[in-house]
Amino acid sequence: MRKLVVTADDLGLDPATNAEITDLARRERVTATTLMPVAPGARDAVRRVTAAGLAPPRLHVTLTSARELPPWRPVAADVGSLTEADGVFPVTPRRVAALGEAADVARELAAQWRWMRTGGLPPSGLDSHSGVLYQHTGLGAALRFCAEHSLAFRLPARLQPVVRTTWRGRLRRRYDEAVARARDLGVRLPETVLTPWLPGRLLLSYDQLRAHVLAQVRAVPEGVSELIMHPAAPSTARTLAPAEGRKRVWELRLLRDPTFLAELRRERIALAPSW
Repeated sequence: MRKLVVTADDLGLDPATNAEITDLARRERVTATTLMPVAPGARDAVRRVTAAGLAPPRLHVTLTSARELPPWRPVAADVGSLTEADGVFPVTPRRVAALGEAADVARELAAQWRWMRTGGLPPSGLDSHSGVLYQHTGLGAALRFCAEHSLAFRLPARLQPVVRTTWRGRLRRRYDEAVARARDLGVRLPETVLTPWLPGRLLLSYDQLRAHVLAQVRAVPEGVSELIMHPAAPSTARTLAPAEGRKRVWELRLLRDPTFLAELRRERIALAPSW
């Protein structure tokens, strides 16, 4: 049987986007969410999720700042290899991947996890904002952390063709090793991961984005897969780079589009809260 977890990423970005995502969850247009504890709207997200009686978000481990917004700071106090000289996260994931120490990654991951638990939202799994963990030696520590705390981890057990063509060399070897390690540790993984892979500058219309996502939906394999979306409120989108903001508004529109739900029914894909 084919199942799909429909996830809205980036709770905590700001109150307007928090409102849109919690509304999608209340209306069952998404079945899961993820939260960035270091983002400026994180506490607002906790209040909204709690007030709505929604399931706790997964932890969206965040080790970078947003390019268009004021910089973000870590939760842990002693993770100097992850930050700039002024104590804020860098914007570029490659900087964290190159200079961040695995011990600091593990320390910050644990601090963000504790932050959510203290806020009354114990996460059932975690993943990596901007893919930083997938590029970092701290990936092994993240998998061990998941095993120790019975957490799922967003790492596809199989790669989509569009990803297989780009994940090569050391990145592909690290991926293969991580999947094998997760299986050895008993960490739950989604079968595969779907998302609008095209960058905003290559998406020229809403219809193009919808067709791009629906084509992936039709190819979902047996097992429990995940569709990752990044819906944002129009007011939030205006603070982002124009192409990226437009894409996020279109992703919000798609999650409300009856055509999307109709395609899931036609393909006999059941919605699931987790893998």
